[in-house]
Amino acid sequence: MELWNERDLAPPVMVTFPCKTKNRKDAILAFTSSISSALQYFQSLQSFEKAGAYLSRFITRWNNRFYNMHGFQLLKKLKQALQRIASVDIVRILTNVSSTLPSYLDKTVELPNRAMLDYLLVRLQGLAKLLCRTIVVAKQAARYYIRFISNGYFFNLSSMFLCLLAEIWFKSREMCQRIAAYYDELVPMRSLLVDDGKEWPSKGGVLLPDSFSTWLADDWTEEVVAKPIENDALNLQPDTDLFVLLTGEAEDLSSKQKVDDQLNKKAKAEEPTKRQSIPTNLLMNRIKSDAGETVQRKSNKSAGKKPVDCKAVVEKMKSKFDCKQFLEHEKQKRKENVSLALTRNVKAPTFDKFASKMKRGFDKMSTKDYVTTFKQELKLLLHATK
Repeated sequence: MELWNERDLAPPVMVTFPCKTKNRKDAILAFTSSISSALQYFQSLQSFEKAGAYLSRFITRWNNRFYNMHGFQLLKKLKQALQRIASVDIVRILTNVSSTLPSYLDKTVELPNRAMLDYLLVRLQGLAKLLCRTIVVAKQAARYYIRFISNGYFFNLSSMFLCLLAEIWFKSREMCQRIAAYYDELVPMRSLLVDDGKEWPSKGGVLLPDSFSTWLADDWTEEVVAKPIENDALNLQPDTDLFVLLTGEAEDLSSKQKVDDQLNKKAKAEEPTKRQSIPTNLLMNRIKSDAGETVQRKSNKSAGKKPVDCKAVVEKMKSKFDCKQFLEHEKQKRKENVSLALTRNVKAPTFDKFASKMKRGFDKMSTKDYVTTFKQELKLLLHATK
C-alpha cells in the first residue's frame, strides 16, 4: 500500500535544525509564504464544512424513506468520503509545520527537517485523492437527482440535494487546484531542508511524483459546460452533460424568432378549421339578441312590521326562563337586524351591561325577585332611551 493511502500514517518526530540565511533568503521566504497561504486557505473552508454537515443531517433525516434508492446510496458514499477528508486534519499538520518556521530572518534561523515536509506532501496527496473521489461521486449523484427533477419526482428534496452536491463538487474541485499549486511550490523546497539521517517512514524513503497533475488524473480538471444536443430525448448516460439534462428543446427552437414564426403558422392553419366546425344555424342563434322573459321574484327585503308593544312583552315574563329567553332573542335580533329589536335605541355598551348584570343575578336571586328586578331594569332601560 502506498503511503498516501494509509489512514493511520505515523508522523515523523518534530526536529528543527539551524540554517544560515546567506544566499537562501528568497527560498526561505517562499517556503514560509507557501505554508502560511496554505494554512490560511484551509482554515477558510467554512462553506465546504457546512455543506458536508447539512448533507450528513439530511441523510440521517431521510434514511428510512430513501435508503434503498441508488441516488441515496451515492449520497452515503459521498458522506463517507467527506468523513475521511475530515480525518486527515490537514490544518493541524500545517499548523505544526508553521510553528517551526521563523517569524523573521536573521543570520541563522531554525527550519524543520525534511521528514516533516515529506509527511505534509504525502498527506496532500491523500487529500487530493479523496477530493477526486468526492468530485466523481458528487457528479454521479447530481446526474441521478437531475433526472428526478426532469421527471418531476420529489422536486423539493431533489433540488435541495442538488444544491448541496453542487457546493461540494465546486469546493472539492477548487481545493484540488489549490493543492496542486501548493504541492508544486513545496516540492522544490526539499533541497532547502536537511535530512537528519532518520529516514521516514522507512529506508526506502518517500516516492513523490514529479508532475502532480498527471499523477492525480483528469477527474478534477473536467469542466461542466453546456453543449448542444442532437435530439429532444434526454440522454442519461454516465458521460451526459449535467446542464443539458434540464433542457429538452431542439435546436430549431433556440431562437425566439423561430418560435414566434412557428406559432403564427400553427394559429393560421387552425383558424379556418375552427370556423368551419361551428354549424351556421347554431352560430346565427348565438348571435341573436336574447331579450328573455320578465320573471317576478319576491323581494328579499323584510316587510315592515308593527312596532312591538313594550308593556305587553314585559307582562308576559313570569319566570327566569322567560327572562333568559328574552335576552337570547334580543341579542340575536340586535345582531341580525337591530331595527326589529325591542332595545333598538339602546347603545351596545349599555345593553351589554344590562345583560351581564342580569346574568350574574340569575343564580343568586329567587324566581320572584329575579323577575321583578328584570322587569324594573328593563323598563328603566327602555324609558331612558326615549
